[in-house]
Amino acid sequence: MKDSPEYDALKKRVAELEERLSRQKQVEAMIDSSTDLIFLKDSQLRYVIANRAHEQVFNIKIENVIGKTDFDFMPDEIAENLQKSDLAALKNGYSSNEIEINNRYYHVVKQRVLDSDRQDVGITGVIRDTSEIKQEKIEKNELEKRLRQSQKLEAIGTLAGGISHDFNNILTAILGYTEIALEEVDAESGVTDLLDEVYNAGIRARDLVKQILAFARQTEQELKPVRIDLIAKEALKLIRSTLPTTIAIVTYFKSKSLVMADPTQILQIIMNLCANAAYAMEAEGGTLKVSLKDVVLGSQITDNYPELAPGFYLKLEVEDTGVGIDEKNVDAIFEPYFTTKEAGEGTGLGLAVVHGIVKSYFGEIIVESEPGKGSLFIIYLPVIKSSETEKRFDPMEIPMGSEHILFVDDEVTIARLGKKMLESIGYSVTTRTSSIEALELFKYRADIFDLVITDMTMPNMTGDRLASEMMRIRPDIPVILCTGYSKKFVDEDAIENGIKALQMKPLIKKELAKTVRKVLDDKKPS
Repeated sequence: MKDSPEYDALKKRVAELEERLSRQKQVEAMIDSSTDLIFLKDSQLRYVIANRAHEQVFNIKIENVIGKTDFDFMPDEIAENLQKSDLAALKNGYSSNEIEINNRYYHVVKQRVLDSDRQDVGITGVIRDTSEIKQEKIEKNELEKRLRQSQKLEAIGTLAGGISHDFNNILTAILGYTEIALEEVDAESGVTDLLDEVYNAGIRARDLVKQILAFARQTEQELKPVRIDLIAKEALKLIRSTLPTTIAIVTYFKSKSLVMADPTQILQIIMNLCANAAYAMEAEGGTLKVSLKDVVLGSQITDNYPELAPGFYLKLEVEDTGVGIDEKNVDAIFEPYFTTKEAGEGTGLGLAVVHGIVKSYFGEIIVESEPGKGSLFIIYLPVIKSSETEKRFDPMEIPMGSEHILFVDDEVTIARLGKKMLESIGYSVTTRTSSIEALELFKYRADIFDLVITDMTMPNMTGDRLASEMMRIRPDIPVILCTGYSKKFVDEDAIENGIKALQMKPLIKKELAKTVRKVLDDKKPS
């Protein structure tokens, strides 16, 4: 029997079956080891084969999957989505879609299975966890969005720089000639008070330009004592021009206290809160109320806010009569990227930034809101001391001199003003409104000048290039560079290029006089 052909054939057949079974077990083991969900369903959409990955995703034993449909062990919403892709595969031969299961994202691919007679047997498919890939795409999109935002800010910075240069030239004329007028007018005259108002307005405008420029360039600024009421007034002037006439602005400013803060960040807080308030009233209109007052916080308040210490605070309130905030969203509004605005209308970063700034100042921000009845944002900032009355022009003793100065500025008004300012305190001044003409003069008469003051931004040749050419002719000539804004020029660059001092525009007589005297005195041998 063992040597018969029938026995040999049977033995060979058994070996073939064992090999096939071994391969099948290897395939099953490979399928079960996959983290992808792999399955085969019959034409009635019942599971015929399912790998072990189903157990982890749906928290079910695999024997409870076989013979069942999706609706037997999955939430209805997930089952309905999978059924749609099943039917699409049976109809079209193939389907592909994305689904969410237990807060993770999956890519689903299915294919129709046919028998030898081209009749439907069922469908086979693979479901792969793509959460990490999707997160990478989200992060990539966010980075691209931030890059675009950065490019926008860079463009704004460039625009702000150009505007600030021209505007600071105008302010130089306003402040400079006002200073001269205050020195020449009778102190008892009523005109003095009027000129004081012009001077103070010019100073506020100068500070506002600095704030806008710093915000556009995203530069860091040191904290210093600031009056919130002055910044709020300027901010509301900017906001008023952007609001529809259906929104009224009401202010109640009863504080002139000083807060240790960054003026740019304070401007950012007020602009953001007011912009959000305006958005809430966009459809129906309403009233925007902004108030400032001094308060003393006791333990009855600070006990509820551990980061607040009892003491003196400035209380800023921004209130609107808009649509209000849903109770479920109140706790989330300060979270980064949370927004209730339509796509493209908000980044979700505004209130998060405001919250961060207030906390960094050891303050607190509180929101009170009710749907349909508006919102109230309350900010407490610690006060360092009360402010004195608004500073008037002070013709303090200004350092004088008798040296010869070459003053270069392409604006005729500024050149004339510089000459008048410096001559009024004893200096001899020669002016030029062209950097080329100034260089030609210097080539032939370099020995007669003790100091050069030049604007930075000029046609044909910039101030730093002019200074470099002059120092090539006469290395010991001190140069003061005037600038309202320069993207490439900072103090370190000035020192490296031999510039002795930077003078920011708009030019103030006493500030310019101090800088000039210091540079000339430093030049003298000890």
